Amino acid sequence: MLDMKRFFLATSATLAAVLTFAAAPAFAAIIELGDTTTPLTKPVCPTTGGCPIILTETTALQIQSDGTTYPTMAAHNGRIVAFTVSPATVSSADINGTAKTKTKAAQPGLNATYGGASEAAITVLQASTKHFYKVVAESPLFQIQPYFGHLVQFVLDQSLPIAKGEFIALTVPTWAPLLSVDLTKSQFLWRPSRPSSCLNYTNQSAQLMTGDNAQYLCFFTGTRVEYTATEITSPVPPPQPKGTTKKKTHRRR
Repeated sequence: MLDMKRFFLATSATLAAVLTFAAAPAFAAIIELGDTTTPLTKPVCPTTGGCPIILTETTALQIQSDGTTYPTMAAHNGRIVAFTVSPATVSSADINGTAKTKTKAAQPGLNATYGGASEAAITVLQASTKHFYKVVAESPLFQIQPYFGHLVQFVLDQSLPIAKGEFIALTVPTWAPLLSVDLTKSQFLWRPSRPSSCLNYTNQSAQLMTGDNAQYLCFFTGTRVEYTATEITSPVPPPQPKGTTKKKTHRRR
């Protein structure tokens, strides 16, 4: 009788363990690509000199933030469902490099110089060799101008696929006040989609089409592009419990 009781308890425990294992959920994770120890913040003009906070006519890839290399690289397969930016309130300093008084008068001048109102899209990039990055997915363009001075998240009507090892960049075909400057040079670095003429800010280099391949040879230290992207990872099937694998049978010849 005692042996039967022990057998029953052992069998019950094994069955409970198997059921618990089988019922273990396989949830997707929500990851904010580009998020590091410093939260997104509105860019601020330096106390001296000009105010180089305007990102213009390019696709921007943050290479390092808070010392973290490739903070916008996906570690898992998944889908991009939203992106977040933190644009500054534009001042006249963004045009003439001297005044610090905030005014709406700066916006028409920037619109005229850079081909339209402030807008941006989130872009999925695939790296190849010699700093080449190819567009594998891209969102529609969103108007940034109505949200100056505010943290804003744009939800995508159609999510974008992203694979492990691919990158999230921000495409700005016109202009956007999204560059935080005068940061620690060894901790922050970004690259635009320009192979040369790094300081030619009116040279259109934004990657706007899937399949577009560009070389990112230029780089800027001590600067952060204020964007992140929200990824929902693809669920991974849980491991199968031991003993469920069918053994192969070999027939005798």
